Amino acid sequence: MLDLVGSIYDAALDAQLWPGVLNRIGDAVGGPQVVFGFYDPANGIVSMHAPRTDPDILRSFDDWAPNIPALPCTGNYRPGEVFTGADVISRDEFTSTDFYNELWRPGGFSADPLVTNLFADGAASGHIASHGLLNQSPFHSSQQRLFAALAQHLVRAVALQRRVYHLTIANERTLTGLDGLQQGFVLVDAKARPLFVNRAARALLDARDGLRLEAGAVSASDADAARALHGLIKSCAGDAGAVTGSGGELALPREAGRLPLDVVVTPVKQETATAIMPWTCSEHAIAIVLVSDPEREVQARVEELCRRFGFTPAEAAFALEIVKGDGRQAAADRRGITVGTARSHLSRIFDKTGSRRQAELVRLLLQK
Repeated sequence: MLDLVGSIYDAALDAQLWPGVLNRIGDAVGGPQVVFGFYDPANGIVSMHAPRTDPDILRSFDDWAPNIPALPCTGNYRPGEVFTGADVISRDEFTSTDFYNELWRPGGFSADPLVTNLFADGAASGHIASHGLLNQSPFHSSQQRLFAALAQHLVRAVALQRRVYHLTIANERTLTGLDGLQQGFVLVDAKARPLFVNRAARALLDARDGLRLEAGAVSASDADAARALHGLIKSCAGDAGAVTGSGGELALPREAGRLPLDVVVTPVKQETATAIMPWTCSEHAIAIVLVSDPEREVQARVEELCRRFGFTPAEAAFALEIVKGDGRQAAADRRGITVGTARSHLSRIFDKTGSRRQAELVRLLLQK
């Protein structure tokens, strides 16, 4: 017992030790198949870590995430409090679900494991479950007491590890600070699944115009653009079938009449990925997808000109067209207004800025 507890705290300081420690815990309590689960509905993340489980089975959890019976209910228990599967959903109800018959049972998981939460941050939570063999009798009282004793140390060890890494999973300061960006920021794994999404990117994904989520992966509305985007992401992992290089730039088409989204994909250094998403995630971050919406940038410039010079929105938008330098007629055509309206806009813009010629006006508008 003491040796196992010591190993738990060793793993908190060296994440590579966790798989072996999880297996030792499973063997000690009579539930050899141990699973660590990470559930974050805000970012659409479900990650599983199970050393003795087929990796393909683990990856299948992502597809089932929205339909896992009673998974959110595990968050009702405080960290360190031991509960069983029957406390969350009855055995008969659980074994009758498609999830149980198509994934859970073929994966070798028992219907009534020993479980405890390891942390809970808002809607996000982590837990560990020890599964006995499918035909094995339920855990006896001594096994439950041992699991309960180890659970307290596991909770403390995970808290220690999170402090060592200077992060709170899904709420790490350096990541949440990215919510202030005007550009969308998405941290993705090798399958383009989002590990972190900032506020601007979430709005673009929710709009589903140009950028979207498909089967849990970042994708594009246009099929050709989607293939190109996935190729850039794969290139960051060095896949043999990926396009040459690491990352790149791409334009994602949107609905008729709208400017395309500008996307830059860049690789994430392994040491950076490890610091951001440690052992708790079965997949590693391999790329950053940075998305710029030119329409939003134009709107921000319009608002700035309105503040600086007292322009109306229509005047500010026309002024931005004048800056392009190809004349009043071309600016009017792009705005879809008559030459007379353009002349009126320009006259009021001259009055409000004190300018007399278009060249002087352009220089003034380009000043910060």
